[in-house]
Amino acid sequence: MEEQGDFEALHVLIASGRPHTVQLLRQVLNMLGIRRARSVAQSQAAIDLLCTNKFSALFCDERLADSDADTFVLAARRSPDLVNPMIPIFLVCTGPRRRNIEAARDLGFTDVLARPLSAATVRRKLRSALIQPRSFIVAGDFFGPDRRTGEKSWKGRERRLRQPRKVNIPPPEAKLPTD
Repeated sequence: MEEQGDFEALHVLIASGRPHTVQLLRQVLNMLGIRRARSVAQSQAAIDLLCTNKFSALFCDERLADSDADTFVLAARRSPDLVNPMIPIFLVCTGPRRRNIEAARDLGFTDVLARPLSAATVRRKLRSALIQPRSFIVAGDFFGPDRRTGEKSWKGRERRLRQPRKVNIPPPEAKLPTD
């Protein structure tokens, strides 16, 4: 999916109650070659479309017209009639903090996009979600992509790959019971 033409076959849904967010996402997707983008302002309309159409990805604004993104993603992942419950769902928000990103990830979002959006960021995250999708976890009250991305997010060497040291442990001394 390196070339712009590789994105032409994608069908994307935009769920946002903000007209300027829809316009911005349409322009960015248009720059990537995605011409089939449908937008809705109501969360129930988005769920209905997800139950009847096969979309490649879903971009959800942090605020929808009739609900918030948190309740929407739970319905988008757990509704029994969905065509593809494992669709990549991206949260588009303004100035996310680490705790917001972790909360979104724990709810079932695939990734978070921060405003201002760039075509390069959307391309990179969309490519990653479609070419190397994370496995999905079904556990208790959670259904969504695995939180681990496989990317190294810390500095320093990998400690778990080192060879274990051999350590001589003296045998425990046998103690006889005293009467």
